[in-house]
Amino acid sequence: MIPVLSRAQMRAYDKHAIHQCHVPGVVLMENAGRGAADVISVIIEARTAGRTGAPALPGAPGQAPPRALWLATLPSGGGRRSGSVPPPPNGRRDAEDARAARVRAFPVRHVPSPGQPATYPLSARVVVVCGAGNNGGDGFVVARHLLARGAEVQVFLAAPSEKVTGDSRINHDAYVDLGGALTELPPGASLAPLEAALAEADLVVDALFGTGLDRPIEGHLADVIGVLNTATCLCIALDVPSGLDADSGAPLGAAVQADETVTFGHLKIGLLTPEGARLAGNVHVVDLGVPDGPILAQVGHVAEVIRKETVGAHLRPREASVYKHQAGNVLVIAGSSGKLGAALLTARAAMRTGAGLVTICTWADAVPAMESRVVELMTTPIDPARIEASLDAALAGRRAVAIGPGLGLDDRARAAVDHVVLGWDGLKVVDADALTHFVGRAEALATARGRLILTPHSGELGRLLGRSARAIEADRFGAVREAVALTRAIVLLKGARTVIALPDGRMFICMAGNPALATAGSGDVLTGMIAALSCSMDPSAAASAGVLIHALAGDVWRARTGSDRGLLASEIAELVPGLIASLAAGEDPLSV
Repeated sequence: MIPVLSRAQMRAYDKHAIHQCHVPGVVLMENAGRGAADVISVIIEARTAGRTGAPALPGAPGQAPPRALWLATLPSGGGRRSGSVPPPPNGRRDAEDARAARVRAFPVRHVPSPGQPATYPLSARVVVVCGAGNNGGDGFVVARHLLARGAEVQVFLAAPSEKVTGDSRINHDAYVDLGGALTELPPGASLAPLEAALAEADLVVDALFGTGLDRPIEGHLADVIGVLNTATCLCIALDVPSGLDADSGAPLGAAVQADETVTFGHLKIGLLTPEGARLAGNVHVVDLGVPDGPILAQVGHVAEVIRKETVGAHLRPREASVYKHQAGNVLVIAGSSGKLGAALLTARAAMRTGAGLVTICTWADAVPAMESRVVELMTTPIDPARIEASLDAALAGRRAVAIGPGLGLDDRARAAVDHVVLGWDGLKVVDADALTHFVGRAEALATARGRLILTPHSGELGRLLGRSARAIEADRFGAVREAVALTRAIVLLKGARTVIALPDGRMFICMAGNPALATAGSGDVLTGMIAALSCSMDPSAAASAGVLIHALAGDVWRARTGSDRGLLASEIAELVPGLIASLAAGEDPLSV
């Protein structure tokens, strides 16, 4: 299990470790800062390796390579983001152009204790920007360790020194008394010294605010963040980028846009939204030097990351005597005149995912055109004059139904959707037009017979809940939980970092996938995959497996082509059998 914690759970985690387990807070701060310094040291070393021709650091097994791999290819001086930034001074336009062309993959890398060695002394100019709270204390620990390892370190404190108290004060004093350079930037002070330091820095460490922030950042501290975001050096955030809501993943006013984030103890849920991922960049998880089991048993976790090993364990080899009906009998109720492609993609994906028999059930006037385009698939008509009777005949003997893609939004489609989704007692994967038919009456889904898996994107979920897609994206986790409470269904919110929420309160997040999957028909393919997998798995496992395999198909395609665009939905399905084989064998699909 890879647990994901909320702001309150992480606060309770620290409190339990300190008060019940008697681990001093200053020890937790030291372990966090030391772990972050280890990660930063490796990043610095990789940049140095790129200048000297030494090999760069490989990625963790089973995950995308860390940012350090491609940092090593950049010119010295670091590298940040593209955007509306003034032309860089001192002839640094080439470095800026290199940054703009860089690929951001946002992998999450768990860093094993006791950290990673690097070749010392470190050759880097590092600026650490600290706040007065505990995140600033972490920053002082990082600064001390990097200073001890030979880096040229300068700390800027965005507050008067007397505001730093407790464990943070201990680490503030240790850094200063060891000869560390510190410049105070209290409210009203000029930020010119910080701007000048960043112009010469290789990287900057954001230690202004951690997970405890629950209010918008304004005024002086927003100005400090503005300076960080216009700097051209690499930015590494501690725990979460300052200004990011650790629960919703939404920016609270001004927010740091980091290239790397070193988070402490466990992933925070706000890092796993599309906006959180954009602001955090690549995420490295370092432990706090305490055993997890006893503490997590007390504080809990809000979600789990879907693991390849877990999905692989569900993909058991089939018996030699299996026949097509045992392999899975799926009915795809989809398509209409002019929208046959959605039905074909859904049905073919179900076949490629292992269903032994797939039948497309569509309107009688569309069947002739459909039959001219299918080989392995069968078809059956929906008679507009006998909608319920023709659907009942098609549903007989089916293990699972995929309903919605391209079906239509007229009255006859609504009648068909209601009859199947609300009345049939089998497993239904409900997508696209079928979801839209429940706008304004989503609570009716709670009365459905059988099990439901809803697969909306943010626009479709927004319509079901009566709000905009932007509002859904601003709080994806809250929205998906609300949808589950309203419908009593398994709800799968598609997008970057797809979320699966179950009626029992559990939530799962997919960390795989990339922008190549943003292609017409991609969601239809996923619907067919989940329907096929649900013939041999529990619905919740089928949803998780379908999401992960679908996302990995995008990652494999990107690894083969080097492109983040141009993927066809039909190509996703073609990759599925090989991915199933790799996962079942315990192999990493990206290394096969």
